[in-house]
Amino acid sequence: MNSQKHPAIHLNPSLDRPAIGRALQAGRRAQVKNIFPKPVADALYECLSKQVPWNTIFSEGDQKVHALHPTQVAAMTPAHHQWLTQFVIDRARDGYQSLYENYPIWDLLDKKIAPDLYVFRFVEFFNSPEFLDFIREISGVDSIAMTDAQATLFRNGHFLARHTDGDYRTKGRRMAYVLNMTPVWRTEWGGILEFTDDDGNVIDGFMPAYNTLNLFYVPSWHHVSYVTPFAAAGRYGITGWLRDAT
Repeated sequence: MNSQKHPAIHLNPSLDRPAIGRALQAGRRAQVKNIFPKPVADALYECLSKQVPWNTIFSEGDQKVHALHPTQVAAMTPAHHQWLTQFVIDRARDGYQSLYENYPIWDLLDKKIAPDLYVFRFVEFFNSPEFLDFIREISGVDSIAMTDAQATLFRNGHFLARHTDGDYRTKGRRMAYVLNMTPVWRTEWGGILEFTDDDGNVIDGFMPAYNTLNLFYVPSWHHVSYVTPFAAAGRYGITGWLRDAT
């Protein structure tokens, strides 16, 4: 990939690492604001908002995920869209469901079919010594050795149902992360990363703030709240798990 087009990726040197580590380990979750220098963040937002081709993701129970390629979505008739909307509503009423858009950057990079997009540079950075050392330092989890990733976009009507990342033991998942990259967001628009107790009570919530890395240990009950019809922007991000070596 041609790195000359993009600013070099590195962490914001002014991060207060001891304070971040104390907050994360005490509360099992934390937000790291201004994680990257502004030119890096702005270049990533430009890529996510203007260059990434988005798949449409929805679930069929908690074990099966469907991904519609952009060409498939473009070929859908109004009747197809109506059917999909009703399918999502019906499944969400009584069971696990999700609806959002994604770009599988980790999978594409692993298959060596990644185009020249800045998002792929971030997956490489997330697996660099600089980033992994930072994560191990603030989390206290020395076994973390890799980071997977997908880009996500939540538009009006999108959501992610409550879950725990419960298969963490078999996949070496130790922490989850969301790098939020939407310049302007309002709480009442929805799209909040919400944490709940075992009874479903919301006990904490993270706004999708620009250039902010949300981190939490797994398993942990969480969901992304419904993005309202009047939300005036898309909720862009990169998300995935910090994992032991596999």
